[in-house]
Amino acid sequence: MKALAESIKLKGKVVKGFQRGSKLLGWPTANLDPKAFEGKVDHLGEGVYFGLAKIETDKKVYQTALSIGWNPQFKNKEKTVEAYLVHEFENDFYGEEMRLMIIGHVRGQVAFKDIDTLKDAIRGDVEATVKTLNETQYSRLMDDTFFTES
Repeated sequence: MKALAESIKLKGKVVKGFQRGSKLLGWPTANLDPKAFEGKVDHLGEGVYFGLAKIETDKKVYQTALSIGWNPQFKNKEKTVEAYLVHEFENDFYGEEMRLMIIGHVRGQVAFKDIDTLKDAIRGDVEATVKTLNETQYSRLMDDTFFTES
């Protein structure tokens, strides 16, 4: 786990992805509209990152494990930014605005030998994300004005 020199703040609509997060993997993700990250994450390597996110209709800021890249497990042809917000939501929020703050790097993206190994890696990523974001220097970022400004 390594913090970025400066956090990256993205704002955009949640769009439908490949529908694998919750159905196949058991980790529902919010896919950020590519227009929201175009040219803004190119300097970051493909990988798993930790950060914070807020959905426009929810007042709370959530700890977030996110994937940036082409997801080599599935050989995607499109670059995605997919965020797993550490919370169990009752409903989808497609079309709503998401504010996403990328704070640090967890690991690079790799193709795993099977889906179960990938699920185990995601579980570890989420656990490491929560542990890291509970540290004082990161927890204060939940109050960043980025999440409340109009």
